[in-house]
Amino acid sequence: MNITKRSLCAFPMRFYSTVKNIAKYNTIQDIRNKYLAGTPLSMCTAHDFITATWVNKANCDLLLVGDSLAMTSLGYDSTITLSLNEFKYHVSSVCRAEGSSMVVVDMPFGTFESDMSKGLKNAIDIMKLHSKVTSVKVEVGLYSTDKYTMKYIEELCSRGIPVMAHIGLTPQKVHSLGGYKVQANKSLLQMQELFETAKQLQKIGCWSILIECVPHKMAQFMTSKLSIPTIGIGAGNGTSGQVLVISDLLGMQGESVPKFVKQTVNMADIATQGLKEYIANVEDRTFPEKGPHTFKVKDELWSEFLSSVNEK
Repeated sequence: MNITKRSLCAFPMRFYSTVKNIAKYNTIQDIRNKYLAGTPLSMCTAHDFITATWVNKANCDLLLVGDSLAMTSLGYDSTITLSLNEFKYHVSSVCRAEGSSMVVVDMPFGTFESDMSKGLKNAIDIMKLHSKVTSVKVEVGLYSTDKYTMKYIEELCSRGIPVMAHIGLTPQKVHSLGGYKVQANKSLLQMQELFETAKQLQKIGCWSILIECVPHKMAQFMTSKLSIPTIGIGAGNGTSGQVLVISDLLGMQGESVPKFVKQTVNMADIATQGLKEYIANVEDRTFPEKGPHTFKVKDELWSEFLSSVNEK
């Protein structure tokens, strides 16, 4: 069979055996390109299809399915209580939202601590939940003490699983930290060890590092010495980007938020007021209003119906 150069042009160029139209969303390289250009990165959490849709419509660079949903969405007292099955349900829901935000997913407490092979399997299972899941995020302590998690992260990276490390205040380790406290601000050793931890995480293959609740000078210094993006939360504006929990950012649970949060709107008040208005409209029978909120039936059909009922 002779195939001329002209006839080849009639077929689209492709590099795979099958072609499927896949919606465009940010990749790690896209994020790195923006980081190299010096443009601040935006990241926000989402816990379901609706919040993920909002994040995507706002064109946020990254979307984090964080285990913080244990408290913000499920009502638990801490992230530690969250089960993997519950978490997977939310990850799948978030990934159904359309948009360009790159999805990063937490490794919840208990998913890797007990056994290395189990931890690797759980990470692979999370990555396989949806094609939009691009990276996992792992909370890690100081390199000098949390040797197991450092090794776990290294194993993930060596297998081609992208890892965003999370240092500083790590909520999953809140008991060992003595509570929700600012980190690396009490001693020279703490500061040195946090900096060394960040360098080690870069060395073993992490593509980015999230820094939570550390002095802004410390976060800015570490960012300047690393060649991978840093995402800050409660770490000042010297990091490569910022992340906030969506319920804090939008005031979905009222005005009580951490010090480092700038609340852009109070959705709890807006929602409560909207519900009060709805209840009042129901009670005074102004809702539903005949016409705008109701459906019609033809008069002759209605008369026929009434006649049939009366005959019976």
